[in-house]
Amino acid sequence: MEGDVERTFVVDLTDAATTDSGIFTWDITQDLVYADSALAELFGLIAEETNRGLPLKLYLDRVHPEDRPYLAKQITETIVGGRAQQSVYRVKTRGGHYVSVVAFGRCFRDRKGTPVLYSGMVVLESATSANDNRKH
Repeated sequence: MEGDVERTFVVDLTDAATTDSGIFTWDITQDLVYADSALAELFGLIAEETNRGLPLKLYLDRVHPEDRPYLAKQITETIVGGRAQQSVYRVKTRGGHYVSVVAFGRCFRDRKGTPVLYSGMVVLESATSANDNRKH
């Protein structure tokens, strides 16, 4: 029974310098993801680097290994299918703990139909739950 104990970690994601919303844009052709400071904080990355663009792989490396195939499938379906995506997955914070996030994204194409940008936002899952509770 001792191995079955559920642990809860409190993760402080309220850095006073973070005034952004968890917004990102992936330039597919250059494979660079540009993200604001809130998303950098969620993924345990440095905001100065995410603002200038980092390879997608650096973000995916922060996703829980069990969630990576699911997320890759969601992204692929969004790019191929041209519809909006919503995903729930876990990311590793700077402290090394995983937190559950909700991501919303959409792929944009150039005039020839080639996928060029993938934009969206990522927020803590608990933040969306709190917002849902306020509506009721």
